[in-house]
Amino acid sequence: VFTGRLSLDSQPWLADHDVLGTLLLPGTGLVELALRAAEQVDCGAIDELTLQAPLVIPEKGGVAVRVMVGGPDASEARTLEIYSSLDDETWTRNATGAIAPLAEPPTSDLAGWPPSDATPVPVDGAYERLLARGYDYGPTFQGLKAAWRRGDDEVFAEVALPEGADAARFGVHPALLDAAMHAGLIGDDESQAPPELPFSWNGVALHRAGAAALRVRLTRHRGSDGADVLVADETGAPVLTVGALVARPVSAEQLRGGGDHRESLFTLTWTKAPAGPAPDVPVAVYEAPRADGETPEAVRAVAEQVLARIQEWLADDGKGEERLAVVTRNAVPVDGEDIDLAQAPVWGLVRAAAAENPGRLILLDLDAGAAVPPLVDERELAVRNGEVLVPRLSRVPAAAVDPAREPWAAAGTVLITGGTSGLGALTARHLVTAHGVRRLVLTSRRGANAPGAGELRAELAALGAEVAIEACDVADRAAVAAVLERHPVDAVVHAAGVVDNGLVRGLTPERLAAVLRPKVDGAWHLHELTADRDLAAFVLFSSVGGHLLAAGQGNYAAANVFLDALAHHRHRAGLPVTSLAFGLWAADTGLGELEEADLHRMRRMGLPALEQEEGLALLDDALRTDEPALAPFRLDAAALRGRDAATVPGLLRGLVRSPRRRPAGPGAAEGGDQGAQLRRALAAQPDDAERGRLLLDLVRTHVAAVLGHDSTDAIRPDRAFKDLGFDSLTAVELRNGLRAATGLKLPATLVFDHPTPAAIADELRARLTGDQEPTGAPLDAELARLEAALASATPDGEAYARVADRLRALTAGWVETHRPQETEEADLESLSADELFDVLDDELDTRSSR
Repeated sequence: VFTGRLSLDSQPWLADHDVLGTLLLPGTGLVELALRAAEQVDCGAIDELTLQAPLVIPEKGGVAVRVMVGGPDASEARTLEIYSSLDDETWTRNATGAIAPLAEPPTSDLAGWPPSDATPVPVDGAYERLLARGYDYGPTFQGLKAAWRRGDDEVFAEVALPEGADAARFGVHPALLDAAMHAGLIGDDESQAPPELPFSWNGVALHRAGAAALRVRLTRHRGSDGADVLVADETGAPVLTVGALVARPVSAEQLRGGGDHRESLFTLTWTKAPAGPAPDVPVAVYEAPRADGETPEAVRAVAEQVLARIQEWLADDGKGEERLAVVTRNAVPVDGEDIDLAQAPVWGLVRAAAAENPGRLILLDLDAGAAVPPLVDERELAVRNGEVLVPRLSRVPAAAVDPAREPWAAAGTVLITGGTSGLGALTARHLVTAHGVRRLVLTSRRGANAPGAGELRAELAALGAEVAIEACDVADRAAVAAVLERHPVDAVVHAAGVVDNGLVRGLTPERLAAVLRPKVDGAWHLHELTADRDLAAFVLFSSVGGHLLAAGQGNYAAANVFLDALAHHRHRAGLPVTSLAFGLWAADTGLGELEEADLHRMRRMGLPALEQEEGLALLDDALRTDEPALAPFRLDAAALRGRDAATVPGLLRGLVRSPRRRPAGPGAAEGGDQGAQLRRALAAQPDDAERGRLLLDLVRTHVAAVLGHDSTDAIRPDRAFKDLGFDSLTAVELRNGLRAATGLKLPATLVFDHPTPAAIADELRARLTGDQEPTGAPLDAELARLEAALASATPDGEAYARVADRLRALTAGWVETHRPQETEEADLESLSADELFDVLDDELDTRSSR
């Protein structure tokens, strides 16, 4: 038995072998382990080695490895098995095979180089193309220098390790041998094929150790999937031979071990800020106010003042690219200290504003008495004891989950707020069917009159549960106290909440308070009213929207950050608590239907939906840890790696290591000047018509991406964004994408000021080429601004009537004055409300509540 341990600390080159978002020991690494074991028992060659399971390298800590070799048989061959374990208790068999005595070395025919009858194969851009298939190779693995092809079956390659790589420690450095196989991956259709990994190796013999550069010949076996491999040094002398190598396609689920749901459980940690330059733009500082009194009222008071200051800042376009640093004090749990619960929600609100307005806002949390330090180029920072820290999400290790812990076993009666629909009802079913809970108290604002409440009670009763359904506004302390008086509960699940989506620029104190009340007030009342009870569990349903993808949900993000902060507050007081910042569910959550464009946006951002079974399994595992606040969500690291590094949220940068910047079509960023490549492309066009066509293609491509279309076919240049299905959030997302592609400062009202793809393309042409002549009719621009104003408004009944009357008078007067004499128009009074107020109907934010 040979033992060892692999980690990124001891073998940093392993961080450069990422397939579909998972760090793996390459198959060549398994070969190296097998060859080393064979050498120790005087064998020296691998008869066969077959992959059983990928050997995943953790991003933190290490993985134990065992290579087990059996006794010799009559031919001196021995069995070989490779195992790995993350916790030294549960072991995974990664490969099995056999080793044998070394045969005579072959005769190499690679002395003449390159083969005179072979055709060169371009390798420029090969690793960008492989990235599109899911191979995210870092510098150590990008060893392919040249390639040639001879006929249909032979491929030749030249590979080398980068300077500084230690080849002498290995028989053949796994990264170098892996690169030797890359020439076989490139071809005409490689971008359409799924990634492949070595599945079996046969007849592997090492003839010389320590080479840093190689010549390679791969010969495909006709009629089978295999290929033999001859590896030589720079003189043509044999280094390694492979009699047959077979590869198989692999999926992200297979690499994650069959889609283990524990890969989707994350926690927030604070780490030392990476070294880097300070922001090269001016920064203004605004310190968030503090508030005393009852916690819910203090939360609203602080949030309203911060909202007003942010709106004032964003409305002042004269600030240019100047950033506003919003400063809080002890509002985030860095060192386990107590949290200012009134200031904590500021982080959710500002995260939303920052996502909607890239480059305009910074979050900074200071400890008592600390001054604002020199800022590094990060959007979120904290200072503790003079050290600058940044927040990062990391996976919860499997060892942190205690499978023997069963909090619901002691929960005779469980209270679930928001329990008659959505995730509350889903949790109720789960507690009954999976954990044997037999008494439930389900609350909602309408109680037994809520849609589906009767059917849910009957369903749970049929499963053997006793169910009480109460009408209760959880923001009403007296109502909550009355429910708890009637039902002595042993556990609490707070799943109540409402949404009222809209950009931060258009939020009002009323809209803010309406979303805060059920989450903040409800959680606080439950916390205070059960503090003297010996609860088995106190579960808060938060949302990852408080951390990521908060755009368009500033009020909701603020409310959920409060729940996470309250969890740390309870934990510090020794009270049971688990706050779960769930990602998107592929189920009805009771918070309104998501459009396909919303689902596409989440997938493209690397955060696809949780399946119902996975989400409930994560709920169970979270309660089997000692962590007060966790974030269960699916992460598609491969999708994130397809984005420019600057667009990956800082919270995910510990999970997605330093995505490489790469061209992404016209207008992609290059170096420090985001519009340099686009300007060069424009300058290379022969005339203004071609420049306009290039910019229109750029705009249509971004529009298609925002709306989730696979191509630009459905994006007509003259079709209004309103008709294409744009709302305020997609409008901002398009503006942000074009801003990143062009390097231009574009207004939030871009889509309203220029309401078609062609109009935006004209505006970009004018800005990029210096032609600042008006590109659209002034009246159209003014109408677009009116639409933008209406889109951000949420009038009450009195205001709605007043605005409607003014619009009627304005429209009637304009039509009467400017109607062409030859045109027969319908009388204004005959128009329907939908026809007359299409702007209001199409653009005003919609709401749903639970």
